[in-house]
Amino acid sequence: MLLQNGSLLSEFQDDLLQEHFSDLVKFVKAYASEDQSSSMERLAIAHVEPLVKDFASRWKAAVELMLKDVITSFSNLLCIRMEILKEEVAQLLEHHSRLSECVKLIKGGSALNKNLVSITSIYEIRKYSRTV
Repeated sequence: MLLQNGSLLSEFQDDLLQEHFSDLVKFVKAYASEDQSSSMERLAIAHVEPLVKDFASRWKAAVELMLKDVITSFSNLLCIRMEILKEEVAQLLEHHSRLSECVKLIKGGSALNKNLVSITSIYEIRKYSRTV
């Protein structure tokens, strides 16, 4: 049934990202998806600094937990597991990119550059998709 219903699969993916990166998802929905100029006026470095530091400190562990969740939920479906993981990584990269864009636009945001995880580092996740 899950395979036949793409919305259930999509819901699983959304829930998985929300479970492990809820603050980042909320931020992207609240700020990064709005008109950049109006949302940046309301946003201060104090809003994004905790997100940047939290993401930097635990993204690898969270991705490993997501991988375990996918393997557990789709134990007999290798191709589905790989597809889900690819989609999750793409979504995570998109959210992280939006956060990075916001940091660049915030007054004083450049102070957080040292804490931002590079996109290259996040692509390291590819190694996990080979072990699925």
